[in-house]
Amino acid sequence: MTTSRVSSHRPTQQRRRFDNRYFILIAVVVVVVLAGVVYAVRPKPAANVAAPVAGASHAGSLVLNATGSELVSWNKTPSYCTDGISTGNGTVTADSSGDAALTTLGTSGSCVGIISPGTYSSGVIEADVDFPALPGKSGTIANWTSLWLTNQSSWPVDGELDAVEASPLTGKNTVSWHSGASSSSVFVASTDTFHQVKLPASGANLTPGWHVVDIVYTKGYFAVYYDGHMYTSYTSSKITGSALNLLITSTVTPKTQAAWDLIGGPEVNSSSSAATTTVKYVRVWSYK
Repeated sequence: MTTSRVSSHRPTQQRRRFDNRYFILIAVVVVVVLAGVVYAVRPKPAANVAAPVAGASHAGSLVLNATGSELVSWNKTPSYCTDGISTGNGTVTADSSGDAALTTLGTSGSCVGIISPGTYSSGVIEADVDFPALPGKSGTIANWTSLWLTNQSSWPVDGELDAVEASPLTGKNTVSWHSGASSSSVFVASTDTFHQVKLPASGANLTPGWHVVDIVYTKGYFAVYYDGHMYTSYTSSKITGSALNLLITSTVTPKTQAAWDLIGGPEVNSSSSAATTTVKYVRVWSYK
């Protein structure tokens, strides 16, 4: 009887030991899977990015580091190139180095543009850009090529900051601020000589080739730097500090009266050859 009871009891003990090991194994697997899920969905640390080349004293935390395919995804050529003088046939692609290449075709009105999905009301914005040269004029940026901030849906109320604008009228780069209650009453402060306020310009102006452009922007103040050197700045209550998109655009200004009425005269830097503006990165830091 004793032997019988012991032998009949052993299978139950074995099953219990097996069941315990089975449940422990399941628990371990569940913990490992959950740990993997948590790791996968947790916020990734920001890439190890150096401080901006200029404006570092105003730069807080990094909030955007866009390169390559992300910049290509900002392509808004069809919706941007609709001003009546432009044709949205330019292309935005990744080149062999993985940089974003914005190419106009060399035909009248050919236009291309990328626009950031996010808007920035205060911050330090930096872009590393290769600006194309006008054939035969190595010191002139081809086409109406610009790097600027605005909110197209509420222009000019929210404002516009042209950090780079290869003026089709003069062929020279200008920096300008625009704002106003309506399109019929726009205030402009600029480094050119055609507007209400003439901004001071120091250092070398922008020329074709690779340049790092930094913008410090907040309510009441902006500064623009080229390759680490301040080119101009402006302190004024006119500077809204409104949330603005970043745009990088280029248009082959056509030889038409409509275009000349828009820019104030005949264009001087339109390229009849394809021209590519290349963007390596766009970075944004919060303002401090």
